[in-house]
Amino acid sequence: MRRSLQALRRRWIAAGEFSQLGGCRSLQTFAGTALLRPTEAASHRPAFWAGSSLAARCYSSLPPTTELCMPALSPTMSSGNLVAWHVKEGQLVAPGDVIADVETDKATLSWENQDDGYVAKLLVPEGAKDLAVGSPVALLVEEEDQVAAFKDYVPTAGGAPAAVPAAEPEAAAAAGAGADEPAAAAGQHNSRMGPAARSLLAESGIPAGLVTPTGPRSIITKGDVLAAIAAGVKAPAAAAPPPPPPQQQQKQPEAAAPSRPAASPPAAAPQPAAAKQAAAAPPQPAPAGAGYTDIPNSQIRKIIAQRLLESKQTIPHLYVSADVDLDGVSALRAALKQQGVKVSVNDCVIKAAALALAEVPAANALWDAAAEAPKAAGGVDIAVAVATDTGLITPIIRGADAKPLPQIAAEVRELAGRARAGRLRPEEFQGGSFSISNLGMFGVDEFSAIINPPQACIMAVGGSRQVAYMKEGLPASKAQMTVTLSADNRVYDGEVASAFLSAFSRHMGNPFRMYG
Repeated sequence: MRRSLQALRRRWIAAGEFSQLGGCRSLQTFAGTALLRPTEAASHRPAFWAGSSLAARCYSSLPPTTELCMPALSPTMSSGNLVAWHVKEGQLVAPGDVIADVETDKATLSWENQDDGYVAKLLVPEGAKDLAVGSPVALLVEEEDQVAAFKDYVPTAGGAPAAVPAAEPEAAAAAGAGADEPAAAAGQHNSRMGPAARSLLAESGIPAGLVTPTGPRSIITKGDVLAAIAAGVKAPAAAAPPPPPPQQQQKQPEAAAPSRPAASPPAAAPQPAAAKQAAAAPPQPAPAGAGYTDIPNSQIRKIIAQRLLESKQTIPHLYVSADVDLDGVSALRAALKQQGVKVSVNDCVIKAAALALAEVPAANALWDAAAEAPKAAGGVDIAVAVATDTGLITPIIRGADAKPLPQIAAEVRELAGRARAGRLRPEEFQGGSFSISNLGMFGVDEFSAIINPPQACIMAVGGSRQVAYMKEGLPASKAQMTVTLSADNRVYDGEVASAFLSAFSRHMGNPFRMYG
């Protein structure tokens, strides 16, 4: 395998064919280095490179390397967080080895290597946030003795070192001694940071040059600024000269007294400088009891917020509610418990919804944005909302209409456990034709959920409650719950929504029929 890769690289380099591969950047030359890319044309790319996050890279004074870039581990992933490395520098890796855990917009997934070689350099630390898909995160070399050449290697960004090498502490100290140089460095960093980081720097008064960047290509992130604040980093004293002593301020008006009209313009000149000093001064500590704590947002929660906002803004939501009797479900659960079989109300809801979707095929449909028309789903696949520490995720029960109730109960418990541990595989939470969100266990009577596109419907399930009703002319009570459909009005109309809820209520009222 290694000889074949070497031969391919030589042919690509000799032919001068370079392009983007697996999200990595196209040919760029800077400071004596060049990124080399194999062509994207199908006739030139070998099959085993498909979807790879690897790229050959040559340096003028270093051995040739293979660059590992942040992969797209889900179809909608644009950036991710590197949770943990499973390899270390100098380690031999082979195809199929898990090299890192990556937090995507859906879950934390294992990243499997696609080439063999030795890890020459890990370019980003564990915990690095918001790494764009295609950004370099590690380097591989072909021989073990080549690893030592990268011991002091520092990644470059735009031709300048991303960080001052440890071997140059004197130069770093000299660079920080002048007042103009930190300002220049801060100006360079200010062009490579997000608005949140820029705003936080302005509030804290810390120069950008004193913040260690961890983002891709030395971009300063909000987390970098928070880490600097927590570490006690403050603006250097030389950055803001002290105001003149009071004695000097009093002498200036006396000297200007004989010719006050001529001295008026110079007396007003220091005002902008004083205002600038006041603006540059760090803010005073907040009074006791007025503090707050920034909680970093997870990648999953960011994507959830983005998708739900997009859903509410672009999908016409239709809301339809119904009350569902639960006395039959209670009787079924009691009977199964005596047999040692444990099922929950939510398991019965999943099964009843699956049978209702099978009865009303028009409800088991998705919205095709490209065709601007609804399309039938390939199967009855129920997505179940599960709350985790990082946000909601929806593991899927595939073919739920054909599975017996005990099997559904077992799958839900197993998938929910792995979802909370962040160990779901992509195929276990991507797709689905219908979603269920249940807040009944939290004492919620009813609520409306937001559609998860491209699905066309989500059912919000409330808690059980006792209601009074008349039975044969006498007052009685029964258990009920309220369910609310949030449906895409381009796919569902009132008739389809009503037909689904009618079928769902019927199955919930006669649950013994859906046991098998």
